[in-house]
Amino acid sequence: MKISIITINYNNIEGLKQTVESVLVQTYLNKEYIVIDGGSKDGTVDFLKSQNKITYWVSEKDGGLYNAMNKGIRKLSGDYVIFMNSGDVFFDRNVLSDIFNVTDYNADVLYGSTIYKYGNGGILRKPRDLNVMSYELPFCHQSCFIKCKLMKNIEYDESYKLIADYNFFYQGWKKNWHFEQINKIVAIYDTTGMSADSARKWQIYVERCKIHGKDTNLMFYNYLNIKTALKCFLAKIIPVNIVDLMLHREKGSNSVKEILNFKQIK
Repeated sequence: MKISIITINYNNIEGLKQTVESVLVQTYLNKEYIVIDGGSKDGTVDFLKSQNKITYWVSEKDGGLYNAMNKGIRKLSGDYVIFMNSGDVFFDRNVLSDIFNVTDYNADVLYGSTIYKYGNGGILRKPRDLNVMSYELPFCHQSCFIKCKLMKNIEYDESYKLIADYNFFYQGWKKNWHFEQINKIVAIYDTTGMSADSARKWQIYVERCKIHGKDTNLMFYNYLNIKTALKCFLAKIIPVNIVDLMLHREKGSNSVKEILNFKQIK
């Protein structure tokens, strides 16, 4: 089974180097690696020229994150694809081997657990119940594998600038795609990649309303923000197993205290 990995990058050469290393040291041999760069001016092009194990790369101006992802999708030739964007890394060098050397899958989407990296530490997050797909993703995009044929036929809807990935999986969930959970930590997700400013939060809310065919409502939006803040507060004072239950998440999500540097854990 051939696995495709796509990395999107823009002016993040240090993050790109980490991601490229984590992909190229994977012990699984039947893979292809595609890097789509948005025309970076930070030395990225010279770095990519020095890498002879990248299957395909391009550096040119694009129309945003999902436009770049779609560019990568059009170059796919594998059976499953995973997006590992600059700054994100595989949990260890055997992730792909542990998953694909053991079982031949037929699911439309495979998904596993994720470590969300915060500074020198992180939080292990296991996937939530698939029913939460009705309002948000139950797993991290960087920890799921999508059938390439499916991905190439549909692509991401570029009218969504921030949550086209959620729209993709939500539409598939409504169509009863076959989602299968795998018992594996797949990725360490770089949380610094997307800003959490208020303007971005509002835009995400607007896009979510569009996906669900609802009108925006400022009072409801403020209610959601208060609800989220309350959940974050309670998560700090309530035992983690209770939090997992409240969030419909499999037991076992917990704090990771050690420094999550790929060179230390590979």
